Amino acid sequence: MEPSHVFRDQTTSLRMNESSTKPALLRRALETHQAWIETTLSAPFSDVVILEVHLDLTQIGAERILACSNRPDESFEAASRLKPLLRSAATPQGFPPLVELTKTSFKLDLLSLLEDADRQGQFEIEWQDCPIAMRLDRINSPVIALNAPYHAGPSSDVECVAHLLVTKRECAAELVALLEHLDRRDTQPRLHVLGGTTREIERCEWNQLVLDQRAVSLLKDDFESFFERESWFREKRLPFRRGYLLHGPPGNGKSTAIRAMMSSRGLSAYTMRLFDRRGDDSSLDALFEKALRHRPALVLLEDLDRAFPKTGETRSNVSVQQLLNCLDGVATGQGLIVVATANEPTILDPAILRRPGRFDRVVRFPNPTRDLQHEYFSRIDPNLSPGTLKELSIKSGGLSFAQLRETYIMAGQRAFERMGEISREDLLSAIASLRESTLTGSRRSESAGFQTRPTDVAI
Repeated sequence: MEPSHVFRDQTTSLRMNESSTKPALLRRALETHQAWIETTLSAPFSDVVILEVHLDLTQIGAERILACSNRPDESFEAASRLKPLLRSAATPQGFPPLVELTKTSFKLDLLSLLEDADRQGQFEIEWQDCPIAMRLDRINSPVIALNAPYHAGPSSDVECVAHLLVTKRECAAELVALLEHLDRRDTQPRLHVLGGTTREIERCEWNQLVLDQRAVSLLKDDFESFFERESWFREKRLPFRRGYLLHGPPGNGKSTAIRAMMSSRGLSAYTMRLFDRRGDDSSLDALFEKALRHRPALVLLEDLDRAFPKTGETRSNVSVQQLLNCLDGVATGQGLIVVATANEPTILDPAILRRPGRFDRVVRFPNPTRDLQHEYFSRIDPNLSPGTLKELSIKSGGLSFAQLRETYIMAGQRAFERMGEISREDLLSAIASLRESTLTGSRRSESAGFQTRPTDVAI
């Protein structure tokens, strides 16, 4: 066989035919390296155990073999737990490793620019099909990690990758225990921005939200019930996934509700800036793939109406078709919750909402009613009298929750300046000042060619 044929056979993914099965394909991928595996493990092939896992442990071994530091993936908690246990790593002699370099460090916001100023043009290492033998603390035999690409069948155009671990059968229990240690979930909610930073999210309980009962039923009750019925979904062979579209004027609790969703189940969210000029269809695909690797998780898509308006006029490089592909494809991605936000869903491309199952619940977050304004002020300051609360709820009609918060901050500043407590007069004066500044800003915007309603100003 010519060398070019050998290279193609070793690097091209295996494809199922009518008689092959996935286990057969994965065993075939390992048979290429059978002699090396037997020598490395000091055991015949019949005495090894093969585990398929969702963790890609080759990435850690790659750093040791290539003597370079990969771009840290803060979302991969298992990496920080495995690195201290790695004593050595090696690949088969005469088998050159195949490594893909992916440029991922595009800047998303001012914070990223400040934190990552020295990371322009940095590449991420992705180990391909060459196996890695790793010696790890806690296991008495080497562990061989291999990423085996394959196609699911003659009609499938999608390439899948199986993450395989091989060790002696007598060490299987030790390896399973190590995997449990690596894969234990960190319940601290975090927001992972594709190509950017990772931030811890301040926890928020459902009872901290001021929501009307319809929003409570459509979001909180449905979300909690979804997780409680996981076994039912699986028994009925239904996809264990959910989609929520939260819409309404800015400042009315959409982001806070998402924090409550994350906190209630210890979930992390994965997002990208749809308007970043360096993001494209492949970025959105990478976002969903990353979330799938760390499920259960949220995929957060903000300002969907601006990114995909029905007019087709958008500043995003992500196409509507790619969004639909990801939303529809996630049906097979067990444990993913897609949460999208919009200010005005009526301008959203109708294709996004047309098909059932893309968003199971569409939840409106309107400006608060008088009753909700009353509840909000009573929570933020329990010392306010019933008469003051009633007057404030009347005077603040049409304001968002964020604007209500701002009026309280302004009133607090007035009270601080005179070294006193917040009074009824401070609050009423703050409401009047906020309305005046909002109207002034609106007039200026309109004179510059914009049409902004006072209640839609983001705070």
